Amino acid sequence: MGEIVEIDGQGRIYLPSEVRGRLRYRKFRIHVDNENIVLSPIKPAVKKYYGVAGRPIYRTPEEIDEALKHGTEKILREDLH
Repeated sequence: MGEIVEIDGQGRIYLPSEVRGRLRYRKFRIHVDNENIVLSPIKPAVKKYYGVAGRPIYRTPEEIDEALKHGTEKILREDLH
C-alpha cells in the first residue's frame, strides 16, 4: 500500500525520507480529487527548455562570464576601428 502520514496542527504533512528521496522536484501544485490529495510537480522552466535550441555551449557560470568578457572586448575593438 503506502506510507501513513498525518496533517499536523499547522497543516503540514511530513513526507518520509524514502518518499522524498524518490522525488525529483521540491515544488508541487496541490489539488483535491474527491477524497485524495494529489501533488503534481512544478518543473522549473530552465529544465523544461534546457537544450531545446541544441547542445549548450557553456556549462558553468564562469564560462558564460568569460564568453561575455571576450564578446564585449571584440565589439569594443570593432567599434574603435
